[in-house]
Amino acid sequence: MDIIHVGLCIADRDFAMALARGISRESRCIQFHMENGRTCELILVDEGADGGSSAVQLTDIRCRSDPERGILYRYEACSSLARQIVYQYYRITGRPFEPMECRRSRLVAFAAVSGGTGVTACAVAVARMMKILYGKRCIYLNLQTVNDSVRYFRQEGGTAVRRLIYELNRSGERKEQILLWMESVIAGDGDPDYLNTSAFNEIAEDIDEKLLDRLILALDQMGRYDYILLDLGNDFRRRDLHALKRCDCGVLLRQREPSQETVFTKAMLHRVMETAPALIQVLCGPRSGEERGEKVCSICCDRTSFIRMNGQIRINLHRNYGRDIAVLTKKIAGICSEYGQIRDQEETLR
Repeated sequence: MDIIHVGLCIADRDFAMALARGISRESRCIQFHMENGRTCELILVDEGADGGSSAVQLTDIRCRSDPERGILYRYEACSSLARQIVYQYYRITGRPFEPMECRRSRLVAFAAVSGGTGVTACAVAVARMMKILYGKRCIYLNLQTVNDSVRYFRQEGGTAVRRLIYELNRSGERKEQILLWMESVIAGDGDPDYLNTSAFNEIAEDIDEKLLDRLILALDQMGRYDYILLDLGNDFRRRDLHALKRCDCGVLLRQREPSQETVFTKAMLHRVMETAPALIQVLCGPRSGEERGEKVCSICCDRTSFIRMNGQIRINLHRNYGRDIAVLTKKIAGICSEYGQIRDQEETLR
């Protein structure tokens, strides 16, 4: 058993969402469901509500809390509630919870069939929206030839990027040493974190498929991030196609009108669709359009959502652009609802 699925059948939906976000930050092994909560093996309900044998009641009064009877204090610290949920799962199902042997991140790759579609802005905005909607921790990695992400991130840290790449290339290097160097090149305040874009982009051309796999695995083994977001741009080198093939979800930005795409971009689009196992197509244009399927959505090109502050661009997610990003984020989370399929490549760090 890797994940405990918990249904949230609470009248106060705002509290339910806040509770889910708080506990998710403490434990990646607990997943909450609000729409079909009654189907879960463990259900959180209000005190006195009927939820059947799978229900755990949340009380407003601390002295009424009684874990043995399935009653928890709803305003307990999230870390404590996470531990109590694990115990309640055992009490209800009789099965001890077995945490995952390896904390696995979801790998999401962003690409575009042509320049100017806003792939970098989309990746950065999705990272922020993941934190807003689900409390998920993301790290952003730019692999484009032309580094556009310097407009969104301060250039701090990253002085040891070349040493990190050197250590990743040494087959005999210890995993602990690699993770130590990885810590030294990560910057940001969690909204999202990122590998120093300028320092890393200088050597991005030297990163091949094997080295990219080692880099992703090292990020995954840190156990800190729920999502690793790769910004591939529109280069589509062999390494980029490799990343699309092994990612849990691919996001491909394209022009809304097919007439704006050349024969080359259409051929590349066909190749990418054959490569990526789970691909969401994002139609970009001057205005939003209706969703056209589970794996198709649209993004409005709303320039008023991009605000320059202290030399950096800040994205306002409270406007139309943010609404479209929220739709895309929910689709990505739906595809990545299972834990990431990052392959076990421990031997590459030995």
